[in-house]
Amino acid sequence: MNHEEAARKLGVDPASLTPAPAAPRFTETWARMQQEPPCSACGQPSRTSGVVRDLAHRPRWLDRCRDCFLATPPILRRPLSQAITDIREAAAEVGLRAVLHTDEDGWQDELSG
Repeated sequence: MNHEEAARKLGVDPASLTPAPAAPRFTETWARMQQEPPCSACGQPSRTSGVVRDLAHRPRWLDRCRDCFLATPPILRRPLSQAITDIREAAAEVGLRAVLHTDEDGWQDELSG
């Protein structure tokens, strides 16, 4: 899910978030993450930061702790099956054996390459 959907799912009001740059560079986001601001949802130290873009507000930082991040996972840019294929191919190119565990089958499927 995107940052806006994550904020909604976690019950975070964008008005309560700290203003953020409209399009932060990676270095700005990394610097914020290094500060470990409190999680926007639960107050625990955050592990990831992103920007919520809400029509009623300017861009705002959405900081999430590990548990809140895992409860609102990002959308993969490619299907998991393609990502697994890509990882296997990359590992094979450098002569590594890759053992990948996925949740597609309830964490039961072990894929070896």
